[in-house]
Amino acid sequence: LQVQRTIAKQIQMVKQIGKGRYGEVWMGKWRGEKVAVKVFFTTEEASWFRETEIYQTVLMRHENILGFIAADIKGTGSWTQLYLITDYHENGSLYDYLKSTTLDTKAMLKLAYSSVSGLCHLHTEIFSTQGKPAIAHRDLKSKNILVKKNGTCCIADLGLAVKF
Repeated sequence: LQVQRTIAKQIQMVKQIGKGRYGEVWMGKWRGEKVAVKVFFTTEEASWFRETEIYQTVLMRHENILGFIAADIKGTGSWTQLYLITDYHENGSLYDYLKSTTLDTKAMLKLAYSSVSGLCHLHTEIFSTQGKPAIAHRDLKSKNILVKKNGTCCIADLGLAVKF
């Protein structure tokens, strides 16, 4: 498992944008760009490790899977924070987006098609020298799908995912 150390020190946390059983999600700034920072409670180290490992799977990158930037551990002698740094999508989750947005048929189909494309990539085993195993998300719901600026979706929150 490759953990990019020191990136956590370069991130400026701007505002909290979510909270769950695992910890919190923050919008942060890194190298002048907005990023999402999922901060895990230390009790959820196994979930942080699993999600980091899934994101770093060979051939995992896909336009409809949340873009992974880095994983890092930030801490002093008394406390530790486990960071998962990803692309930031200001439209938020599909759940929130659908509550506040009226869609025409074309926009609705774009959201659906891109979500299915991401899930298809996740589920597909790729046979090659550096193959990708099939991966089951195991927690797919509208709150774990993000809406990108271009009106497409990407699958997020791989904390419960497993490789076959």
